Amino acid sequence: MLFVPANAALVHYAEWVQFLYLGDQEKALLELGYITSFGAILGFVSRPWLGQLINRFGARLIWIIGYLLFIAGFMGNLWISEIGWGIYALRGTMFLGVACIFTSSITYITLTTPEQRRTEAIGILGVGGFIGFLIGPMIGEIVLGENPGVTEFETYFWMGSSCVLVSMSLLFFMPSPPGSVKAGSLSLIQFIKTCQKYWPGSIVFINMAFGLSMTVPLHLLKKFVIDQNLNESMVGGLGIITIFYLVYAGWGMTIRILLKNAPDRIGRRKVLCVGLTSMVLGYSGYCTVTAESMWMILVPAFLCGTGHGLTYHCMTALSLQTFPTESRGTGSALSLMAFDCGAVFGMPIMASLVVWQGYNMMFLTVAATVAVISIIYFKQNGIR
Repeated sequence: MLFVPANAALVHYAEWVQFLYLGDQEKALLELGYITSFGAILGFVSRPWLGQLINRFGARLIWIIGYLLFIAGFMGNLWISEIGWGIYALRGTMFLGVACIFTSSITYITLTTPEQRRTEAIGILGVGGFIGFLIGPMIGEIVLGENPGVTEFETYFWMGSSCVLVSMSLLFFMPSPPGSVKAGSLSLIQFIKTCQKYWPGSIVFINMAFGLSMTVPLHLLKKFVIDQNLNESMVGGLGIITIFYLVYAGWGMTIRILLKNAPDRIGRRKVLCVGLTSMVLGYSGYCTVTAESMWMILVPAFLCGTGHGLTYHCMTALSLQTFPTESRGTGSALSLMAFDCGAVFGMPIMASLVVWQGYNMMFLTVAATVAVISIIYFKQNGIR
């Protein structure tokens, strides 16, 4: 809950890139795609070793290292004044930190809960994330204002780093799961062999589709607001980004809590099917948002919030169920590697698609991709 506001505040990162590019909207959008993809590649490449490091040294230690990496990448932007190799390196460091944090946290929660309640536990962990999503974008918008300058961005980066430091301090009070650490190889070959042995099936491709879909709210939505001139205040001075995340995260958290037992009671695939369907409809709903109909942002906010609230924990539990306890770090790494593929390949393609055909084509492409992969998955595995 304390870390995610800093990570969620990165929805405004597009504004930082726009500020450094001094008004060239198309170049800023393409550069945002390349920067995000580069960072995701670094996170993707590191995953095999992260999983094995967690198996060897424990989830808590790697979790702390992730926080330190994220702070270093976040604070480093205070010394950036132009687009260059430095901003790529810092974004990559942040992605590497996030990779450590989420791989470790998912592994930790699966090692400390029984099998029959694992999906529920992952879901409740995600509730903390939803609370962070409620807070992060709103605070970022308040700090940055309508025309942010150097001072506003400095405050923005200090604010995020402070949240992460407080979050990291709490880890020192959390015990290491007993029996979860073992000596073992750190080789790529061993990672591949473990994944082959416990391969979870086509749920991996659902992770990829989900990763692609999350490029919109995490990386592209702010640029969409800037480019489409959706800058008017909607409620009490709050802009469209804050309203979107209040609804998206608030409703996603609510449905996650209300239906926390549903995956283990009626079946993970059934809940996953409803979640993916909501996401397809939600990304199609972005096409209705214009400067004249800004309130239509509530359609994708509700639908995509429903999709996120029902999809992530079911998808993750299905991805990890074939991995034994001693290889759970490797399973978490594989799941998040698939998620990273969405940003690695999706961001440059989606940014180029916007420049070529506009935002609506990009939204529909995301919806179609999720729909096609979902149909393939459920045809192979069924819904029960």
